[in-house]
Amino acid sequence: MSKSARVLVVEDEWLIAEETASRLRMANYQVVGPVSSVAAALGLVDANQVDLALLDIQLNGETSLPVAEKLLARGTPFAFMTGFGPRDVPGPFRNCKFVPKPASEADLLTAVADLASVRAAGKPS
Repeated sequence: MSKSARVLVVEDEWLIAEETASRLRMANYQVVGPVSSVAAALGLVDANQVDLALLDIQLNGETSLPVAEKLLARGTPFAFMTGFGPRDVPGPFRNCKFVPKPASEADLLTAVADLASVRAAGKPS
């Protein structure tokens, strides 16, 4: 998969969302969103071709786990970009990729490139 992959960004902190989106755009990824709610994220997943996703877990009093469930069911690679770790999520998500916040530009782009490689190989995240 090329760097033109469509990356859904789900983040409720405006500055982090904009910085993440900007870094991805500068690396020639297509950004879907960013959005700050589960409803908005699910709407974009349903309406668009989303190749990859970066999900903050805590979103204004809700969690992004319903989005993760839908992405997992579709085989769409994603990473949790969060301060949480594998022990903080239900069992089905413990083997998912976690990118600790705050993420450096190198960590962010490496994670997205890894997800794109998984997508290109046709494997779930």
